[in-house]
Amino acid sequence: MGRAVQGSEIVVGIDGGQPAQAALRWAAKLARATQSRLRAVCILEWPVGFASGTSRGPGLALHLPNSEVDGSYVHGMVRVFDEVDPSPDWLFQFAAGDPGEVLVHFAEQSDLLVIGSREHATAGRAISGGTGHYCLTHSTCPFVTVPVEYLAKE
Repeated sequence: MGRAVQGSEIVVGIDGGQPAQAALRWAAKLARATQSRLRAVCILEWPVGFASGTSRGPGLALHLPNSEVDGSYVHGMVRVFDEVDPSPDWLFQFAAGDPGEVLVHFAEQSDLLVIGSREHATAGRAISGGTGHYCLTHSTCPFVTVPVEYLAKE
């Protein structure tokens, strides 16, 4: 892996699941190797993860304030992010909306988009998940899916 140009960014979609944790760990390793900034985006779909009393309904919100997210959910997701020992310039944020649309939006100005997968994809096999398929067909930057088995390799 070579050195990335200054300002390069890797976007990774995360949630509490093991596939997303595998994607985050893989993306963090690549970001360190290429000296890229990592942007981890946790996408909430109404009402899961929202604080009680939040009036936000379905729709796109690219920068969701932590005050609109349930405190225990924020704490859990920050803990997942902290497990990769983030560099000071790495970003972690919440967003709301369709996961594929949100990730593709953030990846527009990035060098790579990364998500996790429950299954190991082989050559010639299409990504069957809605988010993965959307990212594959709409992303304007390279797109990688990391199989959950990556966690066992560490």
